Amino acid sequence: MSYKASNVWIANLSHTFKKQVKPTLSDINLSIPKGQLTALIGRSGCGKSTLLQMIAGLMIPSDGAIRIGGHTVTKPSAKWNMMFQNPSLYPWMTVRESAALGLVFAGTYKDKKDKVEDLLDMVGLSELKDENVQKLSGGQQQRVALARSLATEPEVLLLDEPFSALDAFTRTTLQNEVAQICHDQGITMVMVTHDIDEAVAMADNVIIMSQNPGEIVGDLKVNFSYPRDRNSEEFIILKEKLFGEFEKIDQAKQKELLEMA
Repeated sequence: MSYKASNVWIANLSHTFKKQVKPTLSDINLSIPKGQLTALIGRSGCGKSTLLQMIAGLMIPSDGAIRIGGHTVTKPSAKWNMMFQNPSLYPWMTVRESAALGLVFAGTYKDKKDKVEDLLDMVGLSELKDENVQKLSGGQQQRVALARSLATEPEVLLLDEPFSALDAFTRTTLQNEVAQICHDQGITMVMVTHDIDEAVAMADNVIIMSQNPGEIVGDLKVNFSYPRDRNSEEFIILKEKLFGEFEKIDQAKQKELLEMA
């Protein structure tokens, strides 16, 4: 698929940090069509968060290029928003003020006040819109961060494990809701995870990465509708298949180490 047919296009990307001999990422090539929900999954240290930050324009790769909507990514943009593990809300602001922050910075809030109200209703916070964000639970704060990310109408939503610190029930609920919102609104989503359940629950395509250096070694298509029944036979089969791919990676790494010894 060419970059013109893709929403996110990554070509020949490699990255080596200063004072590092071995690259963190090596020869990453990836094409994500508009509206696809993609998960980058791999063990800690495989470079998946580094890759996500590069897609967001927060880091520049040593080699290669990233394009979103045909534009080369060289810096952050409101058209590709990122949600982190920490919601990063200003503690003195209300829920409404926090959700509107991107629009305020862009100078468009006056024209889009109704958009913020609609988003707060969508994420279940309309009754709390005048509350200070400090009074909210962790899950509610992540809902505010989601509304803030969606307010600027991004082409791409980037998720860096934003649900990992939440309790199991809240995490599952938000996984289902975010995937449904992105699917319904045609937003391209790219998320980083090490959670096999989360990857199968949220993504249309799971990109599998190995480590030392970080490379794409495979992918898994997930072709059933949202919200996904995690107890279904289809879901369990895909989980087992994905787990099996990681076992293959581990076996290949062990074989490589033995050959080098």
